Amino acid sequence: MEADEFWALIGVRRTDDDLAALADELATRDTATITAFEDRLAELLYALDTPAHAKAARARNDWFLYVRCAAVAAGREEYERVLAEPAKLRRFARGEAEHLLTVAQTAYERSTGRLWEHETPLSYESGSNTAAWGDPPPEVPAREALPGVWLTASAVVLTDHGYGEHVHRLGHAIAQDPEWAAWWDASGIAYCELQLTDPEVGDETGVRAGATRVEARAVASLGGPQAAAADVTRLLDAVRVKLDLGPLPPLPEPSDELPPGFGSDLDDLRPMGLLRSLLFVWRARKASRRGV
Repeated sequence: MEADEFWALIGVRRTDDDLAALADELATRDTATITAFEDRLAELLYALDTPAHAKAARARNDWFLYVRCAAVAAGREEYERVLAEPAKLRRFARGEAEHLLTVAQTAYERSTGRLWEHETPLSYESGSNTAAWGDPPPEVPAREALPGVWLTASAVVLTDHGYGEHVHRLGHAIAQDPEWAAWWDASGIAYCELQLTDPEVGDETGVRAGATRVEARAVASLGGPQAAAADVTRLLDAVRVKLDLGPLPPLPEPSDELPPGFGSDLDDLRPMGLLRSLLFVWRARKASRRGV
């Protein structure tokens, strides 16, 4: 995508509603334009990923990324000032435009009904600009790259942490079960992710499939082990219907142990983990009401 076309789409976006409107507009374009938009965005964020900009914003890690998003969302003039003079990023240090990162994904999934799986040539994650920062940060293995794991099951549940733990344990047991692995092999897809959300903060349901992964979401029943097993079965049956797979095998006994880090992304109970989980679900709910 040429710079002029990208900046014409961006204009000046100051609020989440502005960015939602951008997703609406981008959804009317063809898929090549949507992915080109994402590639151009990554390129612009990468260019701001320097020690001088991080120092000016007094930010690091994810917050530094969200501040850089705010500079892009402010429009071409502001962005080019910040790029030329890192100290000017300071004016965005208390702002953020994280939702800019999901604009292309929202547009693509709304337009095509398929799961977004595009990988940009450049990474916009903080510290990825090795020309500015030096050596790249240590690589964290993707969850789907864990040996023997084709399935993860996770839950954002505010009132019953035992429910979420049981969902994880059952998901891990299914992922390790040979009969279930054979059932999933028939899909020809590498990875399946099940997500159960608290009815107080999310109501998005459905199954979306891509070339390499499937994502299924539903509202949790909020009970004990039996409710968790029923919910996991309900999601897997929805996946079965979506992919036209055979009957579900019997559920195995829940795993006694979980591997380190397994399923910790959505129901992390540390303050920031929970906050991000709630933000994720709230945005999903808001998007579903807009017709995603």
